[in-house]
Amino acid sequence: MLKSVLTTTAIMAGLVLVQPAPSSAEQFTWAASGDAATLDPHALSEGFTLSFLGNVYDGLVRRGKDLSLEPALATAWEQVDPTTWRFELRQDVTFHGGEAFTADDVLFSYERASADTSGIGNIISSIAAVNVIDDHTIELVTKAPDPILPDSITNWLIMSRSWAEANNTVTTSTEAQNFATNNTNGTGAFKVTYREADVRTELAVNDGWWDETEHNVTEATFRPINSALTRVGALLSGEVDLIIPVPVQNIDQIDNSDGYGVLQGPELRTIFLGMDQYRDTLIGSDAESNPFLDQKVRQAVYQAIDVDAIIDKVMRGAATPAGLLIGPGIKGFDPAMNDRLPFDPDQSKALLAEAGYPDGFSTAMHCPNDRYVNDEAICQAVVGMLAKIGVQVDLETMTKTIFFDLLKEGGSGF
Repeated sequence: MLKSVLTTTAIMAGLVLVQPAPSSAEQFTWAASGDAATLDPHALSEGFTLSFLGNVYDGLVRRGKDLSLEPALATAWEQVDPTTWRFELRQDVTFHGGEAFTADDVLFSYERASADTSGIGNIISSIAAVNVIDDHTIELVTKAPDPILPDSITNWLIMSRSWAEANNTVTTSTEAQNFATNNTNGTGAFKVTYREADVRTELAVNDGWWDETEHNVTEATFRPINSALTRVGALLSGEVDLIIPVPVQNIDQIDNSDGYGVLQGPELRTIFLGMDQYRDTLIGSDAESNPFLDQKVRQAVYQAIDVDAIIDKVMRGAATPAGLLIGPGIKGFDPAMNDRLPFDPDQSKALLAEAGYPDGFSTAMHCPNDRYVNDEAICQAVVGMLAKIGVQVDLETMTKTIFFDLLKEGGSGF
């Protein structure tokens, strides 16, 4: 299947390099371009939200500093037969509310996360059942052999059954709020003490955390700051200690400021364009039928996009071309399959003509403006490139919360 893959972006964070002595206790404040969409760990499969909640909730397994798999609430695991994985659970772990962590909480978290109302069912979609062997042993039975199951469930976070039942939040929803939307009770290193969505979230250290801490933070405050200029200003003024992402145009400015530095490296994310390949008509299009149902049209869009120009001008070198939906570092990545088709607007025009659109067509396009590095600017660049082959795009950008709701409702064709 042809995909119009744009770039594998880079994650960039600016932080104060002048660190206090490890023995001193510190208040830590950081900012990002948007807020966690919810505090409910089963409501939305969105990277930033789940990574934020990884400070508060734990999964059975987690990623180490080098992204390798390591124990979390499970201390060991093995595949006992082709469709059964047995996990030994950590003992003497308590939730922030004081409830003991047991296998029943894993079963409950599976039931909650796999329900139709959950937004993270894709993470555990290969699991058919959770069998409780005893209080600290469970078996995950898969629908078919799944040799990489432990790698797939690092973002499946565990919630207390008794807490959920006591607060009438046994079920979750991608559309409606519940008690867990703004309240937490995890087993993680930090616990939420105050939450004002889109303004501020405050966290305190969980002194009863089962793992060893490697920081001197006593309290942490998170602030979403959508404006890149304001975010950088807050960093350089000392108002916040770290920002993520750093606008690519400000990397040198921050790196050359006394006491500040930029950490930069590739992230395991591929940015791509999604084209409706299911409906007979295309949302916001003047075409009688859906052009994207035709592989030639999708290839025309693909070859009309100058990825190298986007990397150079929009991303200022902080990206690499991608020919696959997965990049280096993801299991299954094959560099031999990662070469892109050439940028060729003339070929794009010819393909459109062959598909019955010699004069092109129009379409609506939806894009977030606060989720990915330069997301809106990338989309604007794509609009200009597609116009040169006759595809007229009506671009609408929006905050990520509205964007993801739109996608869940099937309200976008591009």
